[in-house]
Amino acid sequence: MKSNLNDQKTIPVPGRGRVVLITGLMMVFAASVAAGAATAPEKDEIPVILADGSVITPPWYIVVDGKKEVLVESEETAEKVMQDVIDVYSRTDNVILDIEIREQTSIEKMNIKSGDEAPEILTEIQAKGKLMGDDETEGCLTVVTTEEETEEETVAFEEKYRPEPDMYAGQTKVQIQGEDGLKEVKKKVVRENGKAVTEEVIEEEMVEEPVEQVILTGTKEYDGFGGGGSSADTGVSYDMDASYENLRLPVDNIYISSGYGMRWGRLHRGTDFALAAGSSIYAADGGYVYCAGYSGSYGNLVKIDHGNGMQTYYAHCSQIMVSDGQYVECGDIIAKVGSTGNSTGPHLHFEVIINGNCVDPVSLLDI
Repeated sequence: MKSNLNDQKTIPVPGRGRVVLITGLMMVFAASVAAGAATAPEKDEIPVILADGSVITPPWYIVVDGKKEVLVESEETAEKVMQDVIDVYSRTDNVILDIEIREQTSIEKMNIKSGDEAPEILTEIQAKGKLMGDDETEGCLTVVTTEEETEEETVAFEEKYRPEPDMYAGQTKVQIQGEDGLKEVKKKVVRENGKAVTEEVIEEEMVEEPVEQVILTGTKEYDGFGGGGSSADTGVSYDMDASYENLRLPVDNIYISSGYGMRWGRLHRGTDFALAAGSSIYAADGGYVYCAGYSGSYGNLVKIDHGNGMQTYYAHCSQIMVSDGQYVECGDIIAKVGSTGNSTGPHLHFEVIINGNCVDPVSLLDI
């Protein structure tokens, strides 16, 4: 009688969370001889002589979803390759809750006879490569792990603004410096071949509480040379995430007669450019005019909202060339230099307001 060389078997693969079963059919290898009823040991393999004269024992397939994907030299090698693939994705510092192979998987002995052509038998490394894939090819197996992962995350501090009546409008000062906190986050992470596909937060524990940052913001009004009223206009754009490039110089000649900062015991909220009356004043950037008229100590005043949280003021004008609601391009003539309002001589008082706070115009001008 001939030996049955078409054996299949299952492999129990230990996981850290549970035992994974690579499914298949269990058959018993049997052999008999003409002289009696002797049975060969289960692990014995009967060698065959191939067409090229070489002698091998029957190799074993690794079968994935019914397809014979790889062929290796022995049953032991097939088992080792499968275990090595599992091990690759279970070597982690995280706690493994569950591990499984998504595909239906088994190993099967090749039905090979003497005189057959030599089959293509892969090494362990080649077999693992085909099963797992690489950057250029897709693997045959999907190893799914469910892990418990613990990591630390930064908790950003919050900002609190506190009105300060002894500071001028537009001035700010950090009273208490904020500090980020730290929390420990425990997650359940499902990975496919090592790549996270879902995350679920199980538990959070605060390790260090964040410290709130307290910012004093001035509310004191004044009506002095080059200023008056509040810098925070209503109904204008506001954008904390915007970035700002250099503005166009609003006049042709650069002669700064008074800069931004404290002057005569109060905040001078803009930069004064002294030049001849009637000189052209240009829009420092494109935007919509939302104020074009007389405004107390500012005299004739033009205000432009640039749509990114930034507004610019042009004060003491002798003549206004634009109207409310008009859109102007960067460099358009919007007014003429004058000395209206609280002014000691012809000049342009130029202010820049970002998200309600005055800033030094020179820091944004290409001078």
